[in-house]
Amino acid sequence: MLGMICQASVIATAASRVKHAAGEKQVFSFGARRMHPALSTLIDRSAFIGGADGVSAVRSAAFLGETPQGTMPHALVLVFGDTVTAMRAFDATVDPAIPRVCLVDTLQDEKFEAVRVAEALRERLSAVRLDTPGSRRGDFRRILQEVRWELDLRGFRHVRLIVSGGLGEEEVRALRDVADGFGIGTSLSNAPTIDYALDIVEVEGVPFAKRGKRSGRKQVHACDACGVRTVLPAGDTPGRCPCGGVRDPLLHPALRAGRPVGIPSPPRAIRDRVLRNVERFHAREANP
Repeated sequence: MLGMICQASVIATAASRVKHAAGEKQVFSFGARRMHPALSTLIDRSAFIGGADGVSAVRSAAFLGETPQGTMPHALVLVFGDTVTAMRAFDATVDPAIPRVCLVDTLQDEKFEAVRVAEALRERLSAVRLDTPGSRRGDFRRILQEVRWELDLRGFRHVRLIVSGGLGEEEVRALRDVADGFGIGTSLSNAPTIDYALDIVEVEGVPFAKRGKRSGRKQVHACDACGVRTVLPAGDTPGRCPCGGVRDPLLHPALRAGRPVGIPSPPRAIRDRVLRNVERFHAREANP
């Protein structure tokens, strides 16, 4: 239980921060492929309920009841030896319902590759993805602006720009006005684990805990107005917050006698609730 909570919480937290930094732009979880396959669904579920708009692993998406989101790989371009040839093969083979998103950084300059692919697929091209290596990136913002200019100039305003490649919260915030979406990898899947503890605080109804821990069952109450949280013994009545707001209990039983209590919320419902709470948190931080 401790391992699940520690790792899942930090991935969801990282995803919520990246999504907030992205604003209205889309965020996709791309990090599962760099972790052990047994963890892929845990990683993507945590990223999704934390705020990511989609996940790339097929199994994870099936578990979440979502459609997987991704692009053609660099390997496809390398096998065909040319970006446009690879994209034409993809377009001729893959289900038309799948958006055509082309990588444009594999072999040549991003601007010229984007224009070539757009002229080849025209209205069928949904987006181009820039995964430019850091060693070749230079000013990534200027590269994106240049690609956008050249596509718009030729009438391809519908082609979105998806950005990936070692991005985190700060990079997303800096690029959100020039990109339409972000593929976020190891900054989500490999985020530092939160150092939670899981301690016995009560035995057969009797408060009992190790040194340094407060014994007895507890409840966390959050004010519906100011958001301040208070920890009290489980049986205590919190009363109204000094700001005048109502304090609502946050902790609800998940298991009793080893059996689940109630039916878990669907992942998308959890995600919607998280996004609402994150927006409330940031609104309070901006206007304390």
